[in-house]
Formats: sequence, C-alpha cells, structure tokens
Amino acid sequence: MGNLRNGVIRKGGSLPGSGVAVGNVKDGVIRNGSSVGSGTAIGNIKDGIVRNGSSKGSGSTVGKVSDFTIKGIERERDDEIVAVYNFLIKKFL
Repeated sequence: MGNLRNGVIRKGGSLPGSGVAVGNVKDGVIRNGSSVGSGTAIGNIKDGIVRNGSSKGSGSTVGKVSDFTIKGIERERDDEIVAVYNFLIKKFL
C-alpha cells in the first residue's frame, strides 16, 4: 500500500523507503514534493487543527487530526498522520 520514512510518504512497496514518493511533511506543512521541504504546500497542522493553507496556521479549517487517524499510526506526529491519510487513503487537501 505505502509507507512513511523520514517525512516522505511513498506509494507502493512494503519496505520503508521503497516506492514512488508522493508527498512529504516538514514543520507541520504538508507538501506534494518528493523530498522533505520540496513541492507545493497543500495543507498544514497547528494545535491539532488541519487547514488547507500553505503556511502553518493559515487557511480555512478542514477538520481535526483525530478525523484522519488510521489504526496503527497513532504514534506518529500529527502532520504525518494527516499527510499519510491524504496521499494514501483519500485526497482532501
């Protein structure tokens, strides 16, 4: 299905770090680039609130982090939880 390693979300491949990079996360901002910090910002997370703005805390509210939690990923950072849901389950940003 996909995996997350060092802030980069990849589709395909069961080993962490394998597959095609579809997005990344850095400092609470979700981007659609293939390496950390690159690409267009599509959303952000601040204080448990998910927004569709390009910088942390900006944009309109999309929901809460708890709305996008997948079983088994609860121990990851909030921004990674939301990014994995967006890129691997259902696009909402």
